[in-house]
Amino acid sequence: MLEVVVLLLPVFVLIFLGMLAERFQLVPPFGATTLNQFLINLGLPSLIFLGIAECRPEDLNHGAFLVGFSLCLFVTFGLLVPVFRHLKAGYRESVMLSMLASFPNVVLVGLPVLMALYPGEAQVVLASTLTNILEIPIILVALLILVNNGARGRHPMRTVGITLLTNPVVLSTACGALFYVTGTAVPLFLEAACRALGNSVMPCALVSLGIVMSARLRGGRAGRFRSGRQAAVLIGKQLVQPGIAWAALTLLGAEPLWLSMGVLLAAMPIGTLAYAMSDSCKVAEDDAAAAVIASTLLSLLLMPVLAAFLK
Repeated sequence: MLEVVVLLLPVFVLIFLGMLAERFQLVPPFGATTLNQFLINLGLPSLIFLGIAECRPEDLNHGAFLVGFSLCLFVTFGLLVPVFRHLKAGYRESVMLSMLASFPNVVLVGLPVLMALYPGEAQVVLASTLTNILEIPIILVALLILVNNGARGRHPMRTVGITLLTNPVVLSTACGALFYVTGTAVPLFLEAACRALGNSVMPCALVSLGIVMSARLRGGRAGRFRSGRQAAVLIGKQLVQPGIAWAALTLLGAEPLWLSMGVLLAAMPIGTLAYAMSDSCKVAEDDAAAAVIASTLLSLLLMPVLAAFLK
């Protein structure tokens, strides 16, 4: 347990430094936005591009992981919709809250955590990339249900479709796959540039998370929520989903490393994309904002325990 805490200590320190930077105004008001734009548009795409382009054929032979993680996403989503209906949430709200509880932040939080726990392990980036791709169908399914049931928002289907097709993470995945399929080696100058950008992902992502958490907590928006719904979201996200991931990956015979990474990624806090979707569609946005903060704080407490158990 102590060994795991030591490995995760840089994660906690960087988040705390981000909170301090926001609290004492060491960054401009939109500092987190700038960092996130850098991460999404440059840092993460570079890391993902190299991770896929430099894959070996045996690296992608992880069908048990792909099926198991997909199951944990959709089973969690399906189980929680009737739970929120029982809590008197409307149908659209139930769908949105269920998506929040089944949508882990596998990139901006999951990737840095895995990098800290498994230093030098090349498959960490691949696992994060694959799970990020697997989350796309859950977004589309939830959005389709919301649109068909009158969710507000300006052309949400078209907006999300264009966003996905022009997303730097999606484009870098496609470019990396092109290099992989054709067997083309990444030029040295491009590899060096991408590796330099990729090395910035862990510190920037965690500092940015700290800034966002501090700003939301000080802004008071996190206080406008329904306690019953929050409890259901947190139990579903931090307990039920990792449990389903562990059961599915174990039954499907996933390799020990991939089983551990899958369960840890499933236990990550709610992804910010899920909150952005909630805010865009104007469905359960206050509950979503509170749930992002609460799940992040709770995951920081649970991660060392879960990682120690899996190790």
